[in-house]
Amino acid sequence: MFRTIDAAFKEQERRMETLKFSPEEIWVNCFIGFDGMLRKREEAGEMACSMWNDIFCELRDDADDDSRRYQTQELNTATSCIVYSIVACMMASEDWHLIRHAETLMSQIAEHSDLSSISQAFDQNIGDDFVAYIKEYVHRGRYLSQQFENPKNYADPINPVATAKDRTKAKEGVKKRLEFMRGVLPDGETQIMTTADWNTMVEAVEHLIENNVVRKQESKLRTSLPVAHLRYTFYLVYKNEGKCIRRQLWLDFLAETFAQMQDNRASLSNHFSDEPGDYGIYIRPKKRR
Repeated sequence: MFRTIDAAFKEQERRMETLKFSPEEIWVNCFIGFDGMLRKREEAGEMACSMWNDIFCELRDDADDDSRRYQTQELNTATSCIVYSIVACMMASEDWHLIRHAETLMSQIAEHSDLSSISQAFDQNIGDDFVAYIKEYVHRGRYLSQQFENPKNYADPINPVATAKDRTKAKEGVKKRLEFMRGVLPDGETQIMTTADWNTMVEAVEHLIENNVVRKQESKLRTSLPVAHLRYTFYLVYKNEGKCIRRQLWLDFLAETFAQMQDNRASLSNHFSDEPGDYGIYIRPKKRR
C-alpha cells in the first residue's frame, strides 16, 4: 500500500517548494479517512460529502500549529492526493457501500486540483497486490489508524512486519531448505547448481528477507532442476520459513533470479503451489559418485 502511494506521489512532493508534504503523510491520512468509512459504513455518504474540506482544514491547521510554511495550491494537491488514495482503496475493496460514494470524492478533487494528474500518477503504479491487500484488509476488520497514536507499535494486520529476530530465523531456515541444491540430482552425477551460483542465490534470498526488495540479477542463475521443481521449492520456502515476505515477492524473486524462469514467468503465480508428483526425490539427495 505504501509503496504504491510512494511511487505515485513522490514527484508531487518534489514539486512542493514550501510544504514538502510527503508520501508517508499521505499514507497515514489515507488510512485515517478510509478506516473511518469502513467503521461507519452507514455514515459513509455524509463523510464523503465533507471529506475533501475536512482533510484540507486539518492539514492547514496542523501546518499552522507546526509553523510549517505552505502555499494554498500545495495544500490543495496534498489533500487531493490523500482523497484519491482513499478512492483507490474504496474501489479496490469491492464494497458497494463505499464504491457508490467514490464519484462524490472525485468531483471534490476536480474542483481543487488537476484530477487527471492525480489519478494517473496513482493508477500507473497500482498493482494486483494492492487490490488483494485492500480486499484482505477490509475482510480482517482491523484498523491501522487505531495505532497511529504510537508509531512504534505500527502493525500491518495483513503482512506483519518481521522483527530482526524473525528475519534471522527465516534466513537460517531458508538456507537449510535450499541446502539440497548444493548437491546433485538423483542420478548421482548432475550437479544442481555451481557453488558460486548457490552462494549468489543465498545472498539474494537474504537480501530479500532483510530488505523486502528483490535484488536485480543481471546474470541469471542456472540450475538443473526442472522448472516445476524449482518453482515448488520456493513455494515451500514461502509456506514454511519465508512467510515474513509476501507471496508476490517470492514470485518476483524467481522471475528475476533464475535463467530457466525467463520463459515461464506467466505460469509462476497460477502454478506456484503445484507439487510435482516426483518431488520427494529431493528429500534425501544423493551424494556425487
